[in-house]
Amino acid sequence: MNQPLNVPKAPSGRRQGFTLLEILVAVVLLATAFTIIWSTFSATLDGWRRSSEFVDRMNHGDYAIDQLVSSLRSTAFFKNRPDKFGFWLDSKGGGDAPRDNISWVTSGTAFMKPEDPLAKGLHRIMVSVEDTPDGGEGLAIRAFQHLKDEIEKDDVDPWFVSSRVQGLDCEIYNFEEEDWKDEWEDTNAVPSLIQITLYMEPLEKGELPLKVQRIVQIPVAPAVTGAVTAAETPGDTGTTVQPGQQPDSSAGGSTTPRGATTSPGNQRPPEGD
Repeated sequence: MNQPLNVPKAPSGRRQGFTLLEILVAVVLLATAFTIIWSTFSATLDGWRRSSEFVDRMNHGDYAIDQLVSSLRSTAFFKNRPDKFGFWLDSKGGGDAPRDNISWVTSGTAFMKPEDPLAKGLHRIMVSVEDTPDGGEGLAIRAFQHLKDEIEKDDVDPWFVSSRVQGLDCEIYNFEEEDWKDEWEDTNAVPSLIQITLYMEPLEKGELPLKVQRIVQIPVAPAVTGAVTAAETPGDTGTTVQPGQQPDSSAGGSTTPRGATTSPGNQRPPEGD
């Protein structure tokens, strides 16, 4: 006769497996840990993306403004024909990104197409911000024969050198009032000191545009005298001129904002050139 098997019984007071409450608590803790990890990873990716976009916009801005500085430093002016060599400013300020039009005669090749015959000599260049054919915005360049009887903006189709530029602001320093002015009525002359600000496409919609700014002293203009000051404003890439700083007319160089690189066009030509 078969003897019954002696099956050991579980000791009293000990449980087998997990309760439903313990499983739910573990799932909640695991989900919380994954949420924290993903949030950290997502924030890191977003910061890297914004940094890359910021660098991209600043590269566009540095290129465009360095070309502007180079061309302005190559401004040509002859007193026997001041009407053909004057600096023109059509101020269209207002809003977060003004769209000024500026024009001058230059001997430099900045912004010029290599095949353009005007690049081989003096020419009038016109710079503005306009709507591009694809519906965006960009820095528009036009070039004209500088001795033409009449120069009309619409006579030449523009070419766009940067689609990141949304605004252009030009101010002229008035040494009598010791202040920056957004008007220039003396179209038969060239200003001594110009402040150029480019407004770059913001990183996100609804944000203010990024700013790239330079101060340029034009060598062929009258000698610069007096002190120039500019207060730092929020959003600027740097103070263009330190309070109390005086442009050195003997040095002939332009003042560059803090945090901005100085292009070859900012350097003063050697004495005797």
